[in-house]
Amino acid sequence: MSRLNYSILCEDKAHYTFITTFLNSFAAKYDLQIELNEDFFFRFRASNSKEVLKKFASAAILGFRDYHLDLLIIGIDYDDRDRENFINEIAKLYNQLDKRFTEKSVIMFPVQAIEHWLLYIQYHLSNPTLTKNISFEQISRKEAKISIYGKKYSRNNQVLIRSLVDKIELDWLISRSESFKKFYSDLKNKLIR
Repeated sequence: MSRLNYSILCEDKAHYTFITTFLNSFAAKYDLQIELNEDFFFRFRASNSKEVLKKFASAAILGFRDYHLDLLIIGIDYDDRDRENFINEIAKLYNQLDKRFTEKSVIMFPVQAIEHWLLYIQYHLSNPTLTKNISFEQISRKEAKISIYGKKYSRNNQVLIRSLVDKIELDWLISRSESFKKFYSDLKNKLIR
């Protein structure tokens, strides 16, 4: 079995930690061999959403051409965009990619932020038998971050993120978050054929 050469272009450590942890469990579930291309990651590393939006289309071309990527995950928070327009907003991002590489790229676009997906996971772990459909996407990004990390983000938060992601109950999260459902569906459609 050959190794899948993948990399990430995302806006922060929370995205990076979520993606790498999730992809490891995804690969194990589908018996895939994956390897993170750190050279690409460090060359194109971004520190906020503006940087990701500015360079993701051109970085993708270089990633597939020069780094021989098999997969590129682009992580950016949905932030304050209109939630009713989610499908159109993500389609606009995919349309910015070179058509040769859209089938090898997955855009992870959490509504509002990656911390909202983490809130869903945390809630379900604390309340595994409750079936009430609660939306955390109405909570502000600041409140979500404080709820997950406390007052300040630190290296220990990466441990927390990995712990939560390792305990994802996929079907439950898919049923609660349209943005996670889209990410998972795109990832599965592009890797499992």
